[in-house]
Amino acid sequence: MPGTAITTAFIPVRNPQAAADWYSRMLGLTVGQANNFSAVLSAAGTASVTLMGPDSGIKAQPGLAWATCNFLVEDLEGARTRLADNGVAVDAITGAPDVCLFFTAQDPDGNTLLLTDR
Repeated sequence: MPGTAITTAFIPVRNPQAAADWYSRMLGLTVGQANNFSAVLSAAGTASVTLMGPDSGIKAQPGLAWATCNFLVEDLEGARTRLADNGVAVDAITGAPDVCLFFTAQDPDGNTLLLTDR
């Protein structure tokens, strides 16, 4: 359909403000707004991610075993090392160099995140 754009992905969290701080520190995302209901984060020129707290009425519980979106990072190995050095559970980098390299990590709410090189 012409004119369609993807604007946001949703991730359930327990505390949107605390989660927004973590995503900002660990992934370098900019916090647009954060309150008890939700937090909206973005990076320059990209879609946003909305962290939805229990007060928002979202039916999903934190701890998603699958990633609702992916986070493109410039330095995949550097991002993996930084997360691991901060106590974040991360998997090994995998994939195909000619297609896409990626790894998964767990946010503080137990949600699986997918970080990619493209």
